[in-house]
Amino acid sequence: MAKLTIADDDEALARVAAERIATLIGQSIGSSGSATVSLTGGSTPRRLYTLLGDATYPWRHRIDWGRLHLFWGDERHVPPEHPDSNFGMARAALLDHVPVPPSHIHRMRGEIPDANEAARDYEQELRAGFAAAGRSEPTFDIMMLGLGEDAHIASIFPESDLVGRPVKGRPTPDERGATAENVGRPFTGRRVAAVWPPHLGAWRITLTPPALLDAAGIVVVVAGDRKAPSVHAAIEGPLDIARWPAQILRQAGDRVEWMLDRSAAAGLRTGEGVSDRA
Repeated sequence: MAKLTIADDDEALARVAAERIATLIGQSIGSSGSATVSLTGGSTPRRLYTLLGDATYPWRHRIDWGRLHLFWGDERHVPPEHPDSNFGMARAALLDHVPVPPSHIHRMRGEIPDANEAARDYEQELRAGFAAAGRSEPTFDIMMLGLGEDAHIASIFPESDLVGRPVKGRPTPDERGATAENVGRPFTGRRVAAVWPPHLGAWRITLTPPALLDAAGIVVVVAGDRKAPSVHAAIEGPLDIARWPAQILRQAGDRVEWMLDRSAAAGLRTGEGVSDRA
């Protein structure tokens, strides 16, 4: 059974999530000598990252930043300075404020013109990054995730072929990276894939379900009443992974921790398994 933590509001959620992430990082470093963490994008993680990097709060001082290796769960097909870049958000909120060695920051290169090549590049980066962390297998210690209103996680959207159904409406060749050679045949590796969500009309690079599910710990941080239906569907709804991709996390059992504010948790049944720490 997944673990649930429910906080009073989004600020309390960011603080309880910061405490949990700092604890998990410390445990990983204590047992393995390093911690491999996959970051996520979104407004709620931004506040969490700000708290982790702010020296006026305790968490920054509890983390041995030199032993941390940072990765990303997904990225937009944009350069790092673009306002939509997940890496750019994490850099501004966290990386510019903490002493993580640059060689320990393993970002997805969204600026590569061909998104398929960017995904292939990240497959190689994962291998190199985990080797640098002293690991023989690219298994994350901590997988941080958000949740979309449609229950997408990373860039695994409803109807995606990554969860068993082909995506309709492949892109036509244009300046955004689609070419005659790769249209309709996006790269899908063991752990990284290039995807074209038709409703977005843009490429993304994402970790695959196996990469997410292999993580030792998965922390999903969600705030706001607009997310309540997808939270309910992901945790308690009838199984339909193609419609609600976050349901794949059920396969990870108690390695998944859902950290919610009360608005996001409003659609859940109250009962055993809920831990209200905030």
